[in-house]
Amino acid sequence: MDKLIETRQLTFTYPDASRPVLQGVDLTINRGEFIVIAGATGSGKTTLINHFKKELLPNGHRSGKVLIKQQAITDLSRLASAKTIGYVGQDPTTQPIMTTVIDELAFGLENIGIKSAEIERRIAELANYLGLDELLHQDMHELSGGQLQLVNLASVLILRPEVLLFDEPTAQLDPLSSRHFFDVLERIHQELGMTIVMTEHNLGTALGLADRMILLQNQRVTFQGQPVVGIPKMMADPDLTAFVPAVSRLFLDNHLETTGLPISVAAGQAAISKHHLEFTAHTDQPRVVESSTTILAAKEISFSFDKQVNVVDHLNLQLPAGDWLSIVGKNGSGKSTLLTMLAGLRVPQHGKITFNNQKVWRIPTAARIQQLSFLSQTPALQFGAETVQEELHQQAAELQLEFPDKQVKMIVDRLHLNDLLDQSPFDLSSGQQQLLGIAIALLANPQLLILDEPTKGLDPTAKQALGQLLTTINQAGTTILMASHDMEFCAAYSLHCAFMFDGHLNTVLPTRSFFSGNFFFTTAINRLLRRQVPDAMLVSDVRLSEGTSEHVE
Repeated sequence: MDKLIETRQLTFTYPDASRPVLQGVDLTINRGEFIVIAGATGSGKTTLINHFKKELLPNGHRSGKVLIKQQAITDLSRLASAKTIGYVGQDPTTQPIMTTVIDELAFGLENIGIKSAEIERRIAELANYLGLDELLHQDMHELSGGQLQLVNLASVLILRPEVLLFDEPTAQLDPLSSRHFFDVLERIHQELGMTIVMTEHNLGTALGLADRMILLQNQRVTFQGQPVVGIPKMMADPDLTAFVPAVSRLFLDNHLETTGLPISVAAGQAAISKHHLEFTAHTDQPRVVESSTTILAAKEISFSFDKQVNVVDHLNLQLPAGDWLSIVGKNGSGKSTLLTMLAGLRVPQHGKITFNNQKVWRIPTAARIQQLSFLSQTPALQFGAETVQEELHQQAAELQLEFPDKQVKMIVDRLHLNDLLDQSPFDLSSGQQQLLGIAIALLANPQLLILDEPTKGLDPTAKQALGQLLTTINQAGTTILMASHDMEFCAAYSLHCAFMFDGHLNTVLPTRSFFSGNFFFTTAINRLLRRQVPDAMLVSDVRLSEGTSEHVE
């Protein structure tokens, strides 16, 4: 086969680290493959994929070989690297350089010396292929997250590389934008024969497209092969069970032996139809918020960045004490803007917000942060200390905690941060930074916890642990308000959900009613089984009907 990337006994250790992050990795990536690299946070996925592009090679001690088309990666010229390997990261906002879409697409071509006429022709062709022609003259900052990520893809694809690398490219996209992005990748792979290598935590869609899965555990490759073979192995490993896509897990949980394990909703529906499988509801009664006290209220609040279009438009909200409300919606719908106003960090241009019957932005900062904690969708913006431990102790001092050492240790233990205490907050992975941000938010033991995309960057096991921790905190009396693109997480843990649209919140509904009433913004299990069990959200919500054969080969 035509080898594009090869590693031979690749071992890598970051400066001052006590052990390697990659150990003896042997891999071959062939032309035309779609490969998904899976593994827990800290398993080395991002470090591995960064070794495939010269400009991203991390600093540290490296042994073994990395070959690109049989040539040592360190011997590649910058031009050869740009023409061979394209890269798109998980944060859509960090990659663009130019101010408009057309300038962004032209930038890379100009840098490699392409003539003006050829640049225009390539932009015209690619913009039409990807449906970007109507966005060409828009400012980059006006684009939604999904549009921005598509432009990032276009900006590397226009160089016509032989391999596209993706590091969790849909981690910050809403469900529809994520699905569209994967549709584009499938089209590029199928129609252009493009080689694609991707790291991913949420495996449902990605593994449905992949030819091969590579599993990293404890800094080593523990599996390489077809996803339908690898998924049952993950299911049998307690450390990886949470990674198994919901559709596959439904079949494995119910011991349904089908020819070719379904991964996608479409494959699951086909198997259900072919084998006449029937499922029935198996659900617990949802928790109910009994409090009649409103802890947070917004009345007719509006906010505009350009004084022309309201991002938040005459929005009303009454949040009962003890509730857990999750807000979903497309990228750019105003969720983050709303949360910053509700947290007292931004003042609405119209209307008022009260927290415990006080105007939230008039509460003195020292008093407010002791009662109301806020997690930004970019936690690193609030970091300033040299180590994780110092960061937590500085926050404890600011909160004037009674027993700071004890309370810091408690939150470190609850979020499993012990191994990170001596590291710089800025050297952490995005998922680890997220956990540190959550730890800072929880130190105050607040009455109200406002979380903006709390699961961003977390692997499925970490999400599960976070969900259980937040449930415990919520049941102990803390009210939670959350914005999230993670439908599975919202469905598993929220008490109520609402849709952000056209500057306001659609009707707040109990979580099960919300997801069973949605068609697009819902879970894989709801899409799969809505005809048989309309309000099913999770694998645990259903079971195989009595009398249905479990052996369906």
